[in-house]
Amino acid sequence: MRYVGAASTGDLVAGPRIHRIVNKAVLVLAGVAALSAQPVFAAEPQQWIKARLGSFEAISDGGRKSATQALSQFEQFSFALGTAMGQPDLRLDPALRIIVFKSAQDMAAQCPPGVINGRDRLMACTTSEGQLPQSLLRQLTRMLLGNNFSLMPAPVEKALETFFSTVQSQAVRVTWGAPPPEAERTREWALLHRIITQPDDAGKASIYLHNIASGMSESSASRNAFGQDGPQFQAEIDRYYAAGVFNTSAAPNRAINPDRDFNTTVLTSDEGELMRADLLTPASGAIYEKLLHDGKHVAEDNEGLAVLAMRAGDPLRARTYIEAARKAGTHNFVALTAYAALLKDQDQAIEILKEALTIDPKYAQAHWVFGQKLTDPARRAAEWKQAVNLAPRNYDWWAQYAQLCLDQKQYAEAGRAWVAAAQAAPDPELREQYLTARGRIEQERLAAEDEERRKDQEAKAREINDLKAKAREEIAELEARANVQAPSVRDASAKTVEWFDDSTSPKITGALVRVDCVGKQFRLSVKDDAGKTVVLAVPDPQQFEIKDGATLTCGAQKARRVTVSYKPAAAPTPKPGAPAAPAPAKAEPVEATSMEFLR
Repeated sequence: MRYVGAASTGDLVAGPRIHRIVNKAVLVLAGVAALSAQPVFAAEPQQWIKARLGSFEAISDGGRKSATQALSQFEQFSFALGTAMGQPDLRLDPALRIIVFKSAQDMAAQCPPGVINGRDRLMACTTSEGQLPQSLLRQLTRMLLGNNFSLMPAPVEKALETFFSTVQSQAVRVTWGAPPPEAERTREWALLHRIITQPDDAGKASIYLHNIASGMSESSASRNAFGQDGPQFQAEIDRYYAAGVFNTSAAPNRAINPDRDFNTTVLTSDEGELMRADLLTPASGAIYEKLLHDGKHVAEDNEGLAVLAMRAGDPLRARTYIEAARKAGTHNFVALTAYAALLKDQDQAIEILKEALTIDPKYAQAHWVFGQKLTDPARRAAEWKQAVNLAPRNYDWWAQYAQLCLDQKQYAEAGRAWVAAAQAAPDPELREQYLTARGRIEQERLAAEDEERRKDQEAKAREINDLKAKAREEIAELEARANVQAPSVRDASAKTVEWFDDSTSPKITGALVRVDCVGKQFRLSVKDDAGKTVVLAVPDPQQFEIKDGATLTCGAQKARRVTVSYKPAAAPTPKPGAPAAPAPAKAEPVEATSMEFLR
């Protein structure tokens, strides 16, 4: 205080200059004191936002505006492409997830370029400012066309990719038609530029392109859309292409209200970190491990670590993580399918694939891998048919499915599959190869039918030969039974029957009126000429000879005259000194030895 007082006294003596300096110092100190009395605010913390619109969702840690600005570029691009194709609302399922970075430098350091396969879906990166890269726009064009339209001729699709790679958007203002490098300006590109950017044709371009996507020829599509025959239309395009004047024009845009149309959600910081980790960069493993250590997103962390292990060629580690993810209730059908494809245990792979298809029955890759794991060709064909119908542009799948159908002799289905493979083929050489395979089907069908007829004829011949052999065997057996002098080998072990010559045996002639079958024996009832019925026994029918080869049936007979030879009944021999035995009350029938039907 004394120093201040002295300084003040000196200031009074020294004059006005010192006085002004002291006053300025006092004001500065007062200002500092005033500022220190105010509350101090920390910088605004990062806020993770997820914004969804149509088939796209954007994730940003820069707040809502950053997410919606980036998202609008994707949506405006999709709307412009869809409008040109006559179908404004194009769909991707699941939605493409976009990670928004603060700067291009951050994005280049932390995100691979283009559309990439993430943990559970396709992903892409962008910044909140600036235009989408042309390479990314090419990929988006290819994806949107593939998900919404049938395959078009390769030059047309290539031209569409080139044309839409130069689309630019700023908020709701969208422009198209900027020419690509000269090497990419093909005649097909010039055709698109002519019909899309010129005011007199712009409204008809969607009709033309929609017709092309529906399989119509270019000449028919031009006549339907522009009222011009093919040669006339093509000549006009040639003149336009040769002139080389390609200007930009305003493209259709979707009217977007930032406060109404964007569906936004505030995410926690760990949710935002998880979605950045899902890009599966070298830094992703550490992020998953940290989140897993903190007990956050257990199923998703294990899914990500499993995918990273599979990419590193470590199936044992992948199994540990995928089983942990399943235990935690995973819904990642993409990771489950990728893991099942690596398994050699068929039953375990099928179990996991069924789980994946329960989550998403329309996942084409799961149906394809499921078919690969099945050994039954019919079941494999059923799964592969679902796969190719869900992914009609996969020409390699179509070709494999066609060959499987051909192996199963499903010629009509094989032909359809070869045509679909040719339509999806990316180059003329491969397309010609598939069409040639389709042309061979008729020859293979005819050859297979000839082979089938040959096998059928051989089978019938074998059957006839078997029947003949069986018939000969039965005849030989019957002959052996009838010929008591030469018993068959089958009867060699039978009990020997005493031979009896009935040429001198007594005979009875009359009408055979009845044959009674008693067990294995016969009893013949013969009415003689005096009207008396005599019953004769046939103890062993196999030893009873019917001389004219006729057969007997049991029951009453249509009266036919017969002569029956029989053995006379032997009188009982009395014991010495014993009285003669009385005649039995009812005599047993005598034994017949042979019979002959009289004419």
